[in-house]
Amino acid sequence: MATNPIQRQILRTMVTRGVRVELDDAVYQVSPQGREVLFVSFVAERWLQSAPQGPLDFDGPQAEAAVLALAEGWNTTLIHALAHEPLTRKQLNDRLKGVRRGQVKRLLAAMRSSGLVEGRPSSEPGNEDGVLYAVTDWLRAGLAPLAAAARVERRQGIKGAAPIDALDVEAAFYLSLPILELPRELTGVCRLGVNLDDEGKTALTGVTAEIDQGRVLTCHPGLEGPADAWANAPALDWLDTVIEPDAKRVRTGGDKWLPAALLRSLHETLFGVPVR
Repeated sequence: MATNPIQRQILRTMVTRGVRVELDDAVYQVSPQGREVLFVSFVAERWLQSAPQGPLDFDGPQAEAAVLALAEGWNTTLIHALAHEPLTRKQLNDRLKGVRRGQVKRLLAAMRSSGLVEGRPSSEPGNEDGVLYAVTDWLRAGLAPLAAAARVERRQGIKGAAPIDALDVEAAFYLSLPILELPRELTGVCRLGVNLDDEGKTALTGVTAEIDQGRVLTCHPGLEGPADAWANAPALDWLDTVIEPDAKRVRTGGDKWLPAALLRSLHETLFGVPVR
């Protein structure tokens, strides 16, 4: 909905003035929910402007192909699998049990053509096309429109929207943490936990990240083991805080400089440039 050029144009028109429809002689104005959808389109447009092959026209076919590939890659959990490590097509076929082999092949081609994944030579036995597929930094940055869309789904309770699950949480952190620019002085281990129940009644899921001199060295699933600091909140509070840091709805503990720097960098990396 947010990336459909026609629907976006209607919403943008309604932001500045009402639209009279002669059929029922009514004046329509954009609703608060419509403004949220429009924000998602702005975030997607900003992401398209940073495409590796050059800025993509929001209304053009290349932009449409990239958005569709990003959405389908996320919905099939292909991106989730690649977020952890580069994989061959055979390895992806083995891991994505509910996805047809032909669909995996087609989607990889679309994502590679759009610049979402890159191919590396691989001589692994049984590798069908001799390619190892890895996510690009542009795909990692594509977490921004995905997160903005997820917030709309959570806030509006859109019918048929899949709930955020543990795989989504892990993939989001695995994609975003490697591209953060952190202070060189930052060193330590931080647990990043998400309550999948917005009321915070369920067990936490998340990842533990090790940072050394401003670089994320490792990131592994789970919240066990020693750590210098922690951050946790329900999923919607995480989304609000990363998108709008003034929300400050993520609880932190331990060496609070660690999670504070991570939260600040998550926002600046994914949403830092003002979207107008």
